[in-house]
Amino acid sequence: MEDTEMIYSSSVLSMVKLLEMEDSLKDNLESYVQVMQTKLDSIKLFQQMLQRETMTTLEEREEFMGNPLNAFPLLRRLNQDWPKWLKYLRTAIATKTTNAMEKKLKSGPSNEDLQVALKGFARIESFYDQEAADMAKGDLLGQHFGSQLTAPDCFALADFYYNQTQFARCTPWYRTALRIHQSSEGKLYEKVLGLKRKKIYKKYAKALVMEGKPSAFYLAMPNKINPEWETLANQVAVEANYRSTKDAIDEYLAGDADILQQEAAKHKPKPSRLERGCRGQWQRKSSPPLACRYNREYSAFLLLAPLKMEVLNQQPLIVLYHEVLYEKELRAMRDIANKNATMQDGWTRMHFDQRVKPEPEDRVLKLHIFQGNSESFSPSINRRIADMTGLEVQGNNALHLSNYGLGGYFNAHYDYVDLTKRPANYFTERGGDVLATVLLYASDVRLGGAVVFPKLKISVEPKKGNALIWDNLNNAGDPDKLSKHVVCPVVMGSRWTIYKWINEQQQMLKRPCLA
Repeated sequence: MEDTEMIYSSSVLSMVKLLEMEDSLKDNLESYVQVMQTKLDSIKLFQQMLQRETMTTLEEREEFMGNPLNAFPLLRRLNQDWPKWLKYLRTAIATKTTNAMEKKLKSGPSNEDLQVALKGFARIESFYDQEAADMAKGDLLGQHFGSQLTAPDCFALADFYYNQTQFARCTPWYRTALRIHQSSEGKLYEKVLGLKRKKIYKKYAKALVMEGKPSAFYLAMPNKINPEWETLANQVAVEANYRSTKDAIDEYLAGDADILQQEAAKHKPKPSRLERGCRGQWQRKSSPPLACRYNREYSAFLLLAPLKMEVLNQQPLIVLYHEVLYEKELRAMRDIANKNATMQDGWTRMHFDQRVKPEPEDRVLKLHIFQGNSESFSPSINRRIADMTGLEVQGNNALHLSNYGLGGYFNAHYDYVDLTKRPANYFTERGGDVLATVLLYASDVRLGGAVVFPKLKISVEPKKGNALIWDNLNNAGDPDKLSKHVVCPVVMGSRWTIYKWINEQQQMLKRPCLA
């Protein structure tokens, strides 16, 4: 027999059953409300975690993003967390809002972008010998900043080092992730992001074993480690072994964090000459030949308005001019660059004759080129460069404006081209080698970003309005290997620079010996 449709309205007794039906539905609705309330509480907590001060100007936003403790978490969050949050929201209800969010996230940071950010953050840590626990708390180079890292941030950094087999560097980040995960947000990380404490414990145990001896772990617990520890840690994925490894790690974490850092510091490699330069550990040269004076030599205009010049080195000649750029010029250049939606990634080695795309970790800045005299500031800046250098720049009007990213730097390089690598038509098509480099600072940088000449032990901090100029060739026109230089990783701030290369063949009348 087919089921017959119930007609409740035929009697009051039948309609009584509708009360029972709605009571049951109310119970179901209450359960649903509780589930939705839990989701809403989680969403509100995430919303609170995203709160920051309102920024109305480009300068305020640039200053905010110039802090790696703001920039890295934001980039990682957009790449890793927001897609998971979108999935979490859609388990409740799919709306036009979630569809719009999905569309927006498609143009967010890519996995490659996240890798570049991770490498930049790691570069800051290694170059300046920073501790994971200190950085997570908002401390950079001895200064405290309000921003802090979350457990997912620390875990991402730990995984980055682990995948690079840098186990001594990944273990402090796993340790820091575990400690931060104990906060009220820990359950949120587990529920939405899938970052469970057990997952961190397992990765941490594997990393400790891979780090080997003598690690801070072994040094801190020489007599307390179960003889089967290494076997257990290597097999930590097996659930039966998890409790044993967790207990050993908990005992380790209960120790004094400062002592652990001190033990680990004993086994760090000595800093390189370059790292010492970037850390400001070189003594500034102050011998008699190096002097500060007003330059009145290269043009009639300088007789009326001499420029402040500081000689840093004689051979090769390295000079620093003070206060040679105007604020209105800097603002005009940056405004044009900010409006230009087609800014291209620059190369780490931007020589005229090198066009080989580098590895992703070397793509550390954005580059915009002002060609010719189309902009009002170009002629005046080029005239000032000619006045400062005493060299010919006519026909070479291009100005290169660059902005460095998270942990952005230039690795060790020369601006001249190796003699053995010059093509046959080099002089006719390129105007000769790069005789001199002019680097003008278009912004202040709070921490990092110095130009370092490792072989000369000279370090120059960026200061807005100054110009650093050096020779790349000697008086005979041969490459000067002492001109090798590096831009140290930017730690805090937005590093804007303008640079120009001055070619040797332009200088036949200015420097006849080079002809």
